[in-house]
Amino acid sequence: MIAAEFLHICQTQDPHYETCISESIEYLKPYLKTGVPEYNIPSLEPLILKKITFTPSSSLQLEASEIETTGASNFIIKKAKIDFNTLIVLVDVELPNIQVEGIYGIDGKLLLLPIRGSGPIHGNFSNCIGACKIQIAKYFDEDGEEKMHITDFKLKISVGKGTIKLDNLFGGEQALGDVINSAINNNFELFMKELLPFVEKALSDSFQNIASSIIQQFTFAQLFPGA
Repeated sequence: MIAAEFLHICQTQDPHYETCISESIEYLKPYLKTGVPEYNIPSLEPLILKKITFTPSSSLQLEASEIETTGASNFIIKKAKIDFNTLIVLVDVELPNIQVEGIYGIDGKLLLLPIRGSGPIHGNFSNCIGACKIQIAKYFDEDGEEKMHITDFKLKISVGKGTIKLDNLFGGEQALGDVINSAINNNFELFMKELLPFVEKALSDSFQNIASSIIQQFTFAQLFPGA
């Protein structure tokens, strides 16, 4: 199989190999934005996330579903490193702006305030930093070709600043809803600290599926010639 046109292959003996890898990922961006159906690669715009259930304490439950994230394809590669002994890949990315739309349901207490409701959720996040640690393993397929699959994908995120708005809190009580939304945004860092582990897990699962769709269609030697 010849490597697809969207894959910019780097020679592993290249003294500037890590720079080449970063450039290869940059080269992928327009393909990730639109998706490549013939290689089972979905579009990143929007990135659809599965349902997130968030229970930071016994007094609060938050669910988010039908989550659509836009802006993920505008990532900037800050670092890319591959260790061929351990088959660990490290990638650091910057996301200038991410917008999130979805449906939420919430019940309990948040920041000591009673909160309940369900409806649309809107999020706008800027200056996000993502650090990915990906573990790859080799295997031989039924044709005896050496291929790879991802055994672990961990993503850590930090958010510079942002806003969250929950529509229809307390059945549409505007004044109460405004108080809660103000409280969330005035304590944005605290709120995100609780929420991020659940978002990181959902994003890790999505990105692992996308990365797996790409690498499983090629041999190890095709993707890493000379390794």
